[in-house]
Amino acid sequence: MIGLPTGLLGFPAMLLAGATASLHCTAMCGALGAHHARAAGSRPMASALLWLHGGRVLGYALFGAGAGAIGQRLLRWLPDIQAGRLLQAAAALMLLGIGLQLLQRAPVQPPCCAPAETRPTEAAASAQALLLRGLLWALMPCALFYSVLLLAALSGRMFDGALIAGGFALGGAPLLAAAGWRSRMSNARAGAGWLLAFGLLSLAASLLMPSDASSAWCATPSPVSLR
Repeated sequence: MIGLPTGLLGFPAMLLAGATASLHCTAMCGALGAHHARAAGSRPMASALLWLHGGRVLGYALFGAGAGAIGQRLLRWLPDIQAGRLLQAAAALMLLGIGLQLLQRAPVQPPCCAPAETRPTEAAASAQALLLRGLLWALMPCALFYSVLLLAALSGRMFDGALIAGGFALGGAPLLAAAGWRSRMSNARAGAGWLLAFGLLSLAASLLMPSDASSAWCATPSPVSLR
């Protein structure tokens, strides 16, 4: 009897793991997701979020496929937890700056009350641009994702690695998409407030989280030969 591939067996578990970790993902990347959602312009929200998070899931799956192909040699290249936390803090500071700029440029009068001829019109972002944004989103440093990449590497196959990493990203997508949807529904000032709130939460999580908090997600690998 031929057994099922490791990725197919682990896919439901990684969906659940992604859903469980989505609160952490929203705290760390909610501001980035809100920024991407607002950058979609006048494109319908459902379409914008589908392309954006489809690109994110695809990007995670591609990294998982690469990890599965590389195997345990991936251990040589993954950064340590402290380096990842510093990179996340830098990203949070950048998003706080974006939120402050948006707050300064936002009109005092709510857009809903402005005359129709004075309301700014935003061009709709193309599907390809949103897909690219999602793909680049997968480059954001994330300690949880590094632990998922280790699981993908242990699978030893590109297909299994893609299912493991892609399943994790897909499980966390609904809450991240909901955060982006809420930001798109807000006016400019409210959107800036969401960016600032997510950015502060992300900064606090990256700097104040105990060093051993990631140990529950990142199992310490046993010594192996990398020859």
